[in-house]
Amino acid sequence: MLAKKVIFTLFVLLLASNLAFSAPPAKHPKTNEQLIVKCLKGTAKIDGNLNEWQLNFMQPAVLDTKEQIFLGQGFWDGPKDCSGSFYLMWDDKNIYIAVIVKDDKISMNKAGGDIWNADAIEIFFSTTNAVAGHAEHYQYGFNANNQKWNWCNMDGAGSKEPDYLQIASSKTADGYICEASVEYKQMKSLDFKVGNSIGFHPVIDDTEAVDREIQITWTGREAHDQSQGFGYMNLTNETAAVNSKGKATLTWGAIKSQ
Repeated sequence: MLAKKVIFTLFVLLLASNLAFSAPPAKHPKTNEQLIVKCLKGTAKIDGNLNEWQLNFMQPAVLDTKEQIFLGQGFWDGPKDCSGSFYLMWDDKNIYIAVIVKDDKISMNKAGGDIWNADAIEIFFSTTNAVAGHAEHYQYGFNANNQKWNWCNMDGAGSKEPDYLQIASSKTADGYICEASVEYKQMKSLDFKVGNSIGFHPVIDDTEAVDREIQITWTGREAHDQSQGFGYMNLTNETAAVNSKGKATLTWGAIKSQ
C-alpha cells in the first residue's frame, strides 16, 4: 500500500511539472531568430527625453513587420502606421523601458483599464515557462497621455493603476516616445539578478479612430499567449556609459571596451 501511495505521489508531481516547463526564447515569426534582448545596467530619468539612453549602442526589441501583426492586418499600412522599438535598462530598484513608436495618427480616447483599446503600449514580464492562461506574467500598460494600468499580476494585486510605475512621454514628428520605470520588487515572483533571464513580451495597440484596430506583438501571437513562451530579456552587469569625448562605451565593471 505504501509503495502504491509513493508511486501515485510521484505521478502527480510529474504531471504537475509537465503543466509548466521552461521554454527556449520565442522566435521571430519572420526571421525565425530567437527573441532575446540584453538589459544593460543604467538609470534613466523618467521625463520622456531619451538623451541619457545610449540608443545607438543598445539592442532593442523591434516590432515592425507584417508577420508580427496579430490583429488588424487589413488596417496596417506599414511601419509608418504602427511600429516601435523597445529598449531596456535596470539598476538596483527599477526596470526602465524606453519605447519609440511610429504612428501616423495618435488617438487615445480611453481611460483606466480600457487604455488597451486605443493607442497604447503593453509590456509583459514573465517566467520563462511555456504556459497557457494568464497565471505566470505581469502585464503593464501605458500611453502617450501618461495613463497607466496593471492588468495581470502573479501576486494577485492587478486590475488597478500601479503607483509604482512611473511614466513620461513626448510627441514626435512621426509618432511618440514613452519612458517608464517599474519597481521590480513589486514583481515578487520574478528573480531580478545579474545573469538571469526574464520572460519579456512588448506589444503596441493602435487605432485611427475609436477602438483598437491593430495589435502588433514581438512574437506575432496574441499579447497574453505564453503557451510557447515569450521572448527573453537577459539581465547583465554590462553598462552603457559615455566617455569624455561623448562616445558610447561598454563597460564590464572597471573594464572598458572602446
